Amino acid sequence: MKRDIQSLQQREFDVLVIGGGITGACIAHDVAQRGMRVALIEKRDFGWFTSSASSKLLHGGIRYLPLGQLGKVRESAGERFIFQRIAPHLTYYLPFIVPVFKGSIMKSAFAMKLAMRLYDSICVGLQQSDDPAKKIPATHFLDQQHLISLLPLTSSLKNLAGGQVLYESHMWSSERMTLAFVKTAVAHGAVAANYVEMQSFTKECDRITGALVFDKLNNTGFPVRARITVNAAGPFIQGINDQHAGLTLARQTTGFSKGVHLVTRKLIDHYAIALPTSKKTEGMINRGGRHIFILPWRGRSLIGTTNVPFSGKLDDVGVTHQDILDFLEDINQTLPAAQLRHQDVLYAFSGIYPLTAREIRPDTYQGTGEYQVIDHEQHGVGGAITALGAKYTTARKVAETATDLLARRLGGHWPRSATAATQLVGGEITNWRAFVENTNKKYTETIEPELLNSLICHYGTEIDKVVELLLTSIPSEKISPKTLLSALVHHAVKHEMACSVSDVIFRRTGLGTIGHPGQDTIEHIAARMAELLGWDQARIQSEIQDIEAAYRCLQP
Repeated sequence: MKRDIQSLQQREFDVLVIGGGITGACIAHDVAQRGMRVALIEKRDFGWFTSSASSKLLHGGIRYLPLGQLGKVRESAGERFIFQRIAPHLTYYLPFIVPVFKGSIMKSAFAMKLAMRLYDSICVGLQQSDDPAKKIPATHFLDQQHLISLLPLTSSLKNLAGGQVLYESHMWSSERMTLAFVKTAVAHGAVAANYVEMQSFTKECDRITGALVFDKLNNTGFPVRARITVNAAGPFIQGINDQHAGLTLARQTTGFSKGVHLVTRKLIDHYAIALPTSKKTEGMINRGGRHIFILPWRGRSLIGTTNVPFSGKLDDVGVTHQDILDFLEDINQTLPAAQLRHQDVLYAFSGIYPLTAREIRPDTYQGTGEYQVIDHEQHGVGGAITALGAKYTTARKVAETATDLLARRLGGHWPRSATAATQLVGGEITNWRAFVENTNKKYTETIEPELLNSLICHYGTEIDKVVELLLTSIPSEKISPKTLLSALVHHAVKHEMACSVSDVIFRRTGLGTIGHPGQDTIEHIAARMAELLGWDQARIQSEIQDIEAAYRCLQP
């Protein structure tokens, strides 16, 4: 996968997709798979913004039960199964414990068991997989004593009566999931380029004919021509649509909320837990307010999320020192036994999501999970569609809906979507346990077990490409972390369109997302990329400084 700027300049496309987050990546994937000529542009790196700033969960939709949105429950549960099928290397089932409490009907064991019975009935018939590892385990209930034995920290919860165990789909890396969709789109003929920013629409009369874009790496501007342009730029959608009269959403964005996640020392293992806070949530039924999730993830705890109104420039979204202190206070109040301190925070990240509520309330979670696909031709502007995704889990469904609309607008005979059954690049695996076992047998004498497991989960069937790079240079030696890192950098630059040290550390390898990787590691990556991309010393230092800035909020 390479940046094909020449094709962007010279070809005319059926579809131009603006925005390389999960929604745009899924649309490009679906469009390309149906045989349409599609271009995908992203002003930074693929999945760098909201798509990377999540709890890495593919929710099964149980959060919509209190809202009475039973259709959303089933839709989310179905999409959760699809992700497990099409990207088996990047997904796994994680047992979640939802505590129940004495003295409250809505938080009681009876209410929870009743809710789970309803949830299970809504999800009947959705699970379709021949792979035993990808079949979701059954829910079950734990009494108080059993729960505390599994998670001793819960002993500090007042009026604890037990806990419901349900299974959610968790991602090893949401960044690599987004990338997998982009790579699969390219494999089907899409032209994709990161660091290409949309500047303005091009138009003839009242019809949009593409966009003027700017290649930020080569400092050149040029038009990209397309029969239909799809705005899938997430939180940036409204700012882009405001450039042309008539490009309005069905429900206009009224504000934004910032959600902060913390990666900390490991608090719990094997199980995740959802803890109700004093913060409110909108819904027909309230069982204790917005929840904090504590999830075991890659040897750490991943904790999310805050809900803070955001009114600054979108490009300036980031975690502040105060954000961390405020969230730690919230966590420790909710789970006193955690006793997290600032020095326990290894990494922090934040993202934002658009709100459509008339009144933005800082103490209430107001996310709806409702996506929008708008055909602007119905409002007098031809050649334009807006696709606003609401969450990661339903991005593939949003793309299918948008591509169905594109097919109707383009005319002709296009096949139906096959993305629900087509495995992504790296995910061409029919039996997950057999794949892991065979890969371990193949490389166990060459790569340390912990490193090998990480490679399997990051790259899936592409692991052979990475190992081939290693064995080409050191065919008879045990692979060290440093030689492995050099190969991963080479693979990221040559085959995954990595253009900066940040791309490699945070979105290709994930090294930086579980804590500072160390100055030596950062410098080694920068030096290797300089060799591959021809950077001078000034560029190397600039790249290193960008990485250090990502950890500045952790400084006391």
